Amino acid sequence: MENASKALIMAGSVLIALMIIGALVLMFGNLTSYQETGTGNTRTAQVTEFNNQFETYNRDDVRGSDLYSLLNKVIDYNRRQTTEGTGSNDAGQDLAYMPMEVNFTIDITQLSADGTNRLFLRNIQTSANTYTVNKNENKFENSIKEKIDDLEKAYGQDSLTNLTTNLTKIFKDKDLAPEPGSTEEQVIVKNFNEASKKVRIKSYSDIDDKGNKDKVGNTIREDVYTYYEYIQFKRAYFDCKNVEYDSNTGRITKMDFEFTGKFN
Repeated sequence: MENASKALIMAGSVLIALMIIGALVLMFGNLTSYQETGTGNTRTAQVTEFNNQFETYNRDDVRGSDLYSLLNKVIDYNRRQTTEGTGSNDAGQDLAYMPMEVNFTIDITQLSADGTNRLFLRNIQTSANTYTVNKNENKFENSIKEKIDDLEKAYGQDSLTNLTTNLTKIFKDKDLAPEPGSTEEQVIVKNFNEASKKVRIKSYSDIDDKGNKDKVGNTIREDVYTYYEYIQFKRAYFDCKNVEYDSNTGRITKMDFEFTGKFN
């Protein structure tokens, strides 16, 4: 009888132990599932947060100035967080995100005052009238930054803006009606000096930095026409035609834009 009681006690102990183990296994499974759900929710939130900062450009009225900012944002992302960057983040963790790519199409002659391109170099185009940024260096910006910086330093940003706004009045109209007692050249000089806040000219003939006699139309005019293209690009409207996502991470990997033919 005593042996039978001991056997029952042992069997009960084993059963209780199995029940505890089962409960622990179930609890561990639920905890793992909860953690995976939490991780998945966090990852989804991160993807949503990431995409939202680029989805704002998914519209049909993206200005060139906005596109300019987008390109820099994409370059920064590619450099810091994708396979185009260092390969690891600040914590030393390996990263495997696909780099983003932005394509935009525009005929650069549409930005010119006279059909001649002076600023946007054709050698940064990937195909006819199409520019692509998909690395960790913004060749599009680099191709114009030095020239724009030099012009703004020489003339002043406000002066250049005023000069480009009055470009037609200053340079293009050959049939300007001279004021009484004034020649056409004097009218051009007057209009230029009224628009410019920094650079002043005394006559239509000027001396360039090489000591050569030069027309305003060949030195200052070229500078103003060059800056005009920059202003026109910032004023241009682009339509986002396509957005692509990484099938694994859900992150945006590509955006395509096309010039609408409109300026503002």
